[in-house]
Amino acid sequence: MTEPSSYYLEVWLAVPTSFVDAVCNFIIENICSGLVLEEEDDSPETVISFYVAQDDDRDYRAKLERYLSSLAEQDLPAVPEIQSRKIRAAEWEEQYRRSVRPLRIGDDIVVRPPWFTPTEEVRYDLIIEPRMAFGTGRHESTRSCLKAIREYFQSGWDILDLGCGSGILSILADKMGARSIKAIDYNMLAVDNCRDNFAINNVMAPFNVVYGSIEKCDGDQPFGFVVVNIIKDTISEMLPRLEEITAPGGILVLSGILDKFEDDLSRQIREQSLEHFEIIPDNEWRTYIIQCP
Repeated sequence: MTEPSSYYLEVWLAVPTSFVDAVCNFIIENICSGLVLEEEDDSPETVISFYVAQDDDRDYRAKLERYLSSLAEQDLPAVPEIQSRKIRAAEWEEQYRRSVRPLRIGDDIVVRPPWFTPTEEVRYDLIIEPRMAFGTGRHESTRSCLKAIREYFQSGWDILDLGCGSGILSILADKMGARSIKAIDYNMLAVDNCRDNFAINNVMAPFNVVYGSIEKCDGDQPFGFVVVNIIKDTISEMLPRLEEITAPGGILVLSGILDKFEDDLSRQIREQSLEHFEIIPDNEWRTYIIQCP
């Protein structure tokens, strides 16, 4: 009997700390874009948790087991046990609702869930329904991207939001006068959440929210503002194409980059003849703001 789509699998595994980045990258690239890390002081392991729709990708476990087995051949002490439990979407959302509070970013941005009523006027009120995708403003990379948009985005620009998650970045751009929006994610949970949040925020600009990756930009005119919040390896592969789809004089924002990759990515950006950029640090994460010639 087919399970209804209102059910999800909560999946978790404990991974030695030195392998956490590799396993997270694999999950984000191949299974889902939203995950949670649970770290305890002095523990040699970190618990990685993520959510999978039961009718979305039934072979996630086989993929992950194959990958973990390959790591075991590269000094991973033992293959971690993959554990899971079935939960209702409503159960997950209720648990999350109890933990989410409004968040102020900078002087004039507030991110809040729809069940909170603002107690004061704010210039940019971003209403985000938190679901099983990135983008409530609490992660350092999302926070830095919001700051980059607030400082550099110009009214009348088209924006490409690659790895859109909840759509939070596009929503801010819309409130700042975006002419059009293209939002892309390879996780259907994120695509659906993005569309819902666009409706909640009454997004005014013409928009297209699509499932996929950069190939969905084939045939598009260059965008004045491109923001890419994914992972370093994928950004490195895409960098030449990302420059092509950023209009001359436009802004390219790259985020989701750990500090240990800063030197490598900075070198690659310079080799691409992109000399004018700044880096926003936030804890161990880095966000690049590149002014394209």
